[in-house]
Amino acid sequence: MTNGWKKLGTKKKSTAVPNAWKASEVSYLKKNFKKRTAREIAEHLGRTINAVRAKAATLGLRKTTSGRKSKEKRAKVVSVSGRVAATGRRTAKKKATKKKATRRKKK
Repeated sequence: MTNGWKKLGTKKKSTAVPNAWKASEVSYLKKNFKKRTAREIAEHLGRTINAVRAKAATLGLRKTTSGRKSKEKRAKVVSVSGRVAATGRRTAKKKATKKKATRRKKK
């Protein structure tokens, strides 16, 4: 006898990881990460830019060997008189402002 209610149960979950990286994709990423942009790699592999960046971070890949910008690309910091900021652009010199002391008149 059935009363119209379906048996409640859970579906068998798949063991496959959705969008798992293939070995060929990983090797392409490793070979081209320093040469190409994340956008170019993403378009070639058919993945998102964030997926490429995340996988590269997981693999420990970096654009430069030290993880920082190379010395040539780092902006030069010139003496205080030159006032060149880290961006390499000249910044305006700050004027020294002195507050005038106000004297109270005694009565």
